[in-house]
Amino acid sequence: MRTHSYPLSEELLNLYNTVREFMAKYEPLLLRLDRVQHDTILDSVKSLLRETSKIRLLSLLIPRDHGGAGYFTLGATVALEAIAYVDAGFATTVGAVWLGLLPVVVSNMLGRGDVGERWLKPFTEADARGEPQIWAFAITEPTAGSDYERIEPGSEPEFLTYARREGEYWVLNGRKMFISNGPIADYVTVFALTDKSKGVSSMACFIVPSNVEGFKVLSVIDKMGHRSSPTGELAFDNVRLRDENLLCPPGLGWDMIQLTLSYSRAPVGGIALGIAKRAFHEAIRYARTRVQGGRRIIEHQIIREKIANMYISIAAAESLVYSVSSRLESEFPPPLEDSSAAKVFASNVAVSVALEAIQIMGGYGYAKDMIVEKLLRDAKLTQIYEGTNEINILTISDKIV
Repeated sequence: MRTHSYPLSEELLNLYNTVREFMAKYEPLLLRLDRVQHDTILDSVKSLLRETSKIRLLSLLIPRDHGGAGYFTLGATVALEAIAYVDAGFATTVGAVWLGLLPVVVSNMLGRGDVGERWLKPFTEADARGEPQIWAFAITEPTAGSDYERIEPGSEPEFLTYARREGEYWVLNGRKMFISNGPIADYVTVFALTDKSKGVSSMACFIVPSNVEGFKVLSVIDKMGHRSSPTGELAFDNVRLRDENLLCPPGLGWDMIQLTLSYSRAPVGGIALGIAKRAFHEAIRYARTRVQGGRRIIEHQIIREKIANMYISIAAAESLVYSVSSRLESEFPPPLEDSSAAKVFASNVAVSVALEAIQIMGGYGYAKDMIVEKLLRDAKLTQIYEGTNEINILTISDKIV
């Protein structure tokens, strides 16, 4: 069965096959991580990230002149789909590394060559040594989540993370919540206000090493799905940072958030695609072997109709996700509304297809012995992170209106 209906280049199809074949070797481990206590997975995930250095996976998005493979949104979407076909949680872990690096990559694209030398080159060098850096991206706070996406006049939320200037240092205080890779990160890209009276117009972006004094992982969050992706609550207690750790000065942090979300949402659609395709293939495999009423259930019209509708939904999602991922590489400013549309549509398809796969498989689909119940748990998060689908829809409507 072909992997894609969308016309990807031979190079991108080779990338997909390489990543998927690599990940298949680790599927038994990743399935075990889905079943164990959530705070016991950290060492295993870090070890698996080191394994990805064998194919230089984490350097995929870094420009060639800084030692990377030079792919961007299209390559990220292809790779994340391939990983998510095996395990969506680990796709989120890899994607979170890229998300943490994305403000650096975007700054480099916009002419800040100094940040490329300072952060990107050491990243690819570490990956080449088999000691990849783990990055995370920290926007969400206990009191502010989707608020970051769509702040309305007169209703700015209560932000908890602030940075103040103190001599030659920036001093960072606050908390961040639901941070993918937070418990295992070497570096965290942190957005903070610098003037409470000015709100988000004073936002800055900092790169915080996790070994700095005052950084603390408060908790590892026990999640319904994506259980191979460590997620945590982080605290910053008088963390002192030099100017070299200031990526975006006060006033530019909000703009960087909008650019980052524009580039990251379509690739999240790739994660949803990987989940949907795995659920689809599991349902077909089962329907071809399960006999009821003297016939394989795939021969029953109602099952064939379900399978056909699943195929249509996946093909439509794939077309939207990959066309937007391609446009993101050539259009500036990147179309946030279209990236949001790809994320929303693909995530809804993932949940719908996973539900139909369970229905086709009946009681077996509901059992933990079959992977489709895990796929449904994993699919649900794609409707929530990178901005809830409801907030994404408001973003799309804002752009239209």
